[in-house]
Amino acid sequence: MLYNSVGRLVWCERTRAGISAEVLCRGICSRTFLQRLESGERRCEKMMSDALLQRVGVSADKFIYIMNPDEQDWLLLQEKLIRAVDEGDRESTLPLLQEYKEMTAKRCKLHLQFSGLCEVVLDWKNGMSTQDMLDHLELAWQISMRDIDMSQMSEYPLSLMECIIRMMYCRIQEDMGELEEAVKGYHQLLHYLEVRMDEEDRVKLYSQIAYRLVKYYMKKDEVKSAVDLARKAVSLLKVRGRLFYMRKFLQVIILYGNCSEEETAMFQETCNTLEWLYTVYQVEEEEWVWNTHFGVAEIELCGDLIRARRKAMGMSQEKLAEGICDAVTISRIECGKVAPKVQVLHKIMERIGLKDGYYEAINPVEEPEFFKLANQISILLSLSNGKDAEPLINELESRAKRTNRFVEQYIGNIKALALYVQDKISPQEHYDRQSAALYLTMPEFGKREHKKWRFSRQEMSIVNTMSYSCEEAGKTEEVLGMLYDIKDQYENKPFQIIHYMAGYELTIRNIGNLLGNMREYDKAIHIAEQGIVMGLKSGRGLTLTLLLYDCGWDMEQLWQEEKYTPKDSLLYIKASAALNLLFYGKEQSMFFLNHLKELYQYEIVTT
Repeated sequence: MLYNSVGRLVWCERTRAGISAEVLCRGICSRTFLQRLESGERRCEKMMSDALLQRVGVSADKFIYIMNPDEQDWLLLQEKLIRAVDEGDRESTLPLLQEYKEMTAKRCKLHLQFSGLCEVVLDWKNGMSTQDMLDHLELAWQISMRDIDMSQMSEYPLSLMECIIRMMYCRIQEDMGELEEAVKGYHQLLHYLEVRMDEEDRVKLYSQIAYRLVKYYMKKDEVKSAVDLARKAVSLLKVRGRLFYMRKFLQVIILYGNCSEEETAMFQETCNTLEWLYTVYQVEEEEWVWNTHFGVAEIELCGDLIRARRKAMGMSQEKLAEGICDAVTISRIECGKVAPKVQVLHKIMERIGLKDGYYEAINPVEEPEFFKLANQISILLSLSNGKDAEPLINELESRAKRTNRFVEQYIGNIKALALYVQDKISPQEHYDRQSAALYLTMPEFGKREHKKWRFSRQEMSIVNTMSYSCEEAGKTEEVLGMLYDIKDQYENKPFQIIHYMAGYELTIRNIGNLLGNMREYDKAIHIAEQGIVMGLKSGRGLTLTLLLYDCGWDMEQLWQEEKYTPKDSLLYIKASAALNLLFYGKEQSMFFLNHLKELYQYEIVTT
């Protein structure tokens, strides 16, 4: 069972890090419960699983979460509460807060910790910074860190929520004029993030904490410390392809970093690009985010998922229930009235072509020893680095147990992509290999309309990958139709699109790319600009560079119709080249730099 594999992963990472069971489960659950979870005998709710994973240094963002009906109400309410707190509207937030407390009263006490954090952030959003708020944060901290002072945080494994409580404590101290104490706390947080936090989670908090310290250093005239920290923050943001605070750090480096003329010119181009983008698209540069504990890259409602897949397969409730349970039970599961038992859920999910479980790793290779290897492959392929990814894929393929079709599908997908980006296989062969992988869980692929099909994350990934070679295979219309279906599915999920941003952005980009190739330039520009706005709001820069290039290229095709001018398209091509240079370096940016030079006679200085 997949929830078992999460327990196994927690055990593996806990023992690797030398964390005792008593220390890991402090304030979260009993030692006995943790042992039963690690052995696969028990499962636990999302909030507890998130905290355990984060304490052993694994980001919950590396998992898909399939919610049982008994969890979906509070999870949906939690997100609604977060939005209300962000808006700072006390009148609408307080009733939601009370409802949340009542709904989660009998669940794990981390819910009480979260509601306490919400109360303090709401007051802070309304301009308050008082000792009472610090006291409330201390109480929230003590819920899971009983008898541990915040100043001792570096000695213990922490969840993201615990880090955020400490971060808010420092920020309020800063607002109250207790600057030196706040700075000590910020330093502790940065050290903890650097040493013990998964990079996926580290990047969520690091830049905003670093920026507070950079401002402090500049006021104290400690310029070298400010520049060193700014460079460290930029390095992390570049590796993770993130934008938040990037311009502010680069400006410090430009002014005080003793840069060469070339480096200064390159960084200034990036700053100008970011300033233009945020201004034109009216998106604020993010300054303070407190709600990043809400993990998991993809979230699905169990009942909705089962219903959609069943209907798309033309299967009645009676047929799905056959040999598993009765049709009434299926109906109640789909309506969210009943939480299916583990054994029942396993059989249902298998019948509709999905893995069972509550947590599902983004990669389906369940053995904990392969988890980091699979994530490393994912990062390399996101950078189109098939050369370095290929040997890792071969290692994974030779060592991992191909126990089911999901592992087969995953390996088939990543192997074909790694070979294709190196030009080792033709577009047609790439398309054929991806189609074969898709057939493993979509046997009706190409034979029926898939408007009602609920694509799994892996299926979405394959369809997006197929778009790279579908034109040469003569399948553009078919793949474009599926991409639109995936886009609609993302936009109609129960949670905010921010939780699905990586997949959504990529889908948007590939739709626009295909539309441009089909000479539907106006439509392509429109959808690219949708993606640009989403990229800026989420602070994600890697796909943004492609969206900017696509938008500029499509504008170029409309010069003759005088819908756009070279001046219009230059802005987008220039922005794409500047950000590509920042994230990927000169060698991988030559395509964009050459386009800029040859068509516009514009050169960006490179180091």
